[in-house]
Amino acid sequence: MLYELLGLVVILGVSAHLSRRMKKLTITVVALLFLESVVFSLEQWTQTFEKLSLLRPILTAILYSLYPLILMTLTLLTETNGMSRRSLFLAIPWIISLPLFFFSQWTHLVVWYHESNHFAAGPLRYLPYILFAFYIVVFIVQNLRYFRSYTRMNRVAARYIVIGAIGGVLFYFYFDSYKDYSAIFTSSILLYYVLVYIHMARMDQMTSLLNRQSFYQDLAMESQNITGVISIDMNELKYLNDTLGHEAGDMALEVVAGVFRNNCKEKCSAYRIGGDEFMIICRNTNEFDIRTMIFNMKEGLKQTSYVCSFGYAMCSADVPMEETLRIADSRMYADKAAIKKDLEDRGITVHNRD
Repeated sequence: MLYELLGLVVILGVSAHLSRRMKKLTITVVALLFLESVVFSLEQWTQTFEKLSLLRPILTAILYSLYPLILMTLTLLTETNGMSRRSLFLAIPWIISLPLFFFSQWTHLVVWYHESNHFAAGPLRYLPYILFAFYIVVFIVQNLRYFRSYTRMNRVAARYIVIGAIGGVLFYFYFDSYKDYSAIFTSSILLYYVLVYIHMARMDQMTSLLNRQSFYQDLAMESQNITGVISIDMNELKYLNDTLGHEAGDMALEVVAGVFRNNCKEKCSAYRIGGDEFMIICRNTNEFDIRTMIFNMKEGLKQTSYVCSFGYAMCSADVPMEETLRIADSRMYADKAAIKKDLEDRGITVHNRD
């Protein structure tokens, strides 16, 4: 376990796809797991005492507190907005439980120990397990929300990791085996880290949309589920870069990508495949939903100072995917030409419709 934890820290040093925030959170999880392992060993040592030492109930309380804290920290890995109010709200059960754990030796509410150093259970004996289960549910829901618009394999991998960790804990609990869970957590976190790292490698770092490689990979792997594609091109990005600088162009890309992401339906994924080129893959989605999605995106863009051209095509079993993409592109260029003509008819200067 220690070998794996140290290896994860070493790997973090050469990770190019993860943000500094995610690296800090991962290191925090590693530190908490190491602390849990040390505390568990010390608590095991105190069990050998002939008489009760105050150290034992304190170590037990620390253990009960560390497990949900590790899960809360892991949940933040996929919290795209950082530490939000929702994250602070979810910490309330843990905060409330802390005094119950640390003063249980005197209140006898959770667990406590006789002077002979024997274990005793109070009326809230199952509170640590309930708290742990609560944060497992929070972790699962957070990951389902995070991976819902990505490929089925992403969701399958995330479920495998979570189910494996839960299965190991339940195995210990069912056989009444008081084991150190840190080894299970470490293996699960390593797998989870690999999943998140691979997922981040599929992302376009500027817009947080999926990148070009992901687009072609998903086209190949999910061809049977894809029912439509949307081609999008941002107008006048070159003009923004040439006149206002690349920072203005980068900001424009981030803004329009946010509009696409916010209006993308659950079964659809948005990709940035070029400088100002975007694609959306729609799975098990009908034409009405696709048209509605495009309408909502156009309405969202009206709240910004940017304009994009859209084109879509529905998939058919007798039409190759390459032809479907070509149709979507041609309709997008037709939309671009119509936007240009409308602006010129209104006397508005068209700088460069790239």
